[in-house]
Amino acid sequence: MKKTAQRGLSQIGDLIPAIIVCYGLQNQRNTEQLAASWSAAVGEPFSNVSRIAGLKRGVLEVAVSHNAFIQELSFRQTELIAAMQTANPNEKIKKIKFFTE
Repeated sequence: MKKTAQRGLSQIGDLIPAIIVCYGLQNQRNTEQLAASWSAAVGEPFSNVSRIAGLKRGVLEVAVSHNAFIQELSFRQTELIAAMQTANPNEKIKKIKFFTE
């Protein structure tokens, strides 16, 4: 059987992870996954008034449209952290920081 890969050439499967990192697509994919998980965790109407702004060192940053919603979401913080950890086990979410937009 002939060897199909020539010296110096990589298979496409070996190149894709490097391309994802090079163009920052991994962060975009993670953010989209976090956003979907957040919407499922908070449910209506909170999914319409809040959005994931980022994740830094285990702190999930969530932008909320009004302080009253922040108060309600803060009461549910333990429940929301557990839901987000379950949906995103590789992210190691420890805390949620809410702020108004």
